[in-house]
Amino acid sequence: MTRRIPMFRLTALVFGFAFLYIPILSLIVYSFNRSRLVTVWGGFSTEWYARLMENEQILQAAWLSLRIAAVNATGAVILGTLAGFALARFGRFRGRTLLTGMTTAPLVMPEVITGLSLLLLFVALEQLIGWPQGRGFTT
Repeated sequence: MTRRIPMFRLTALVFGFAFLYIPILSLIVYSFNRSRLVTVWGGFSTEWYARLMENEQILQAAWLSLRIAAVNATGAVILGTLAGFALARFGRFRGRTLLTGMTTAPLVMPEVITGLSLLLLFVALEQLIGWPQGRGFTT
């Protein structure tokens, strides 16, 4: 049994996906631009990717980011699994509401709010104790 999608919904769906994916596709296309200017197409080139692979600082930063991401993902899986076992195994216990809130908070908290709160934290830390030096370069 096939169901016909109304034309308005289909149009809204197409425009919604276009709104989400066209900027990503244009970014990928313009990453192969020979010109330094984003608005001027200078021809197809992989020069910028070659320069990227020659830059030792960027490669070290990328590997460090990947290692940090792997450690954090592993820790999150372990802690989440333990929290899930605790919530499933034990019925009502003191702190269950707090544990449930802590495990579901990342699902309902938008990343933008998290990023903004981290920015405010780093600004406050730099004003308070001078850390981190050069926020944005080291974080």
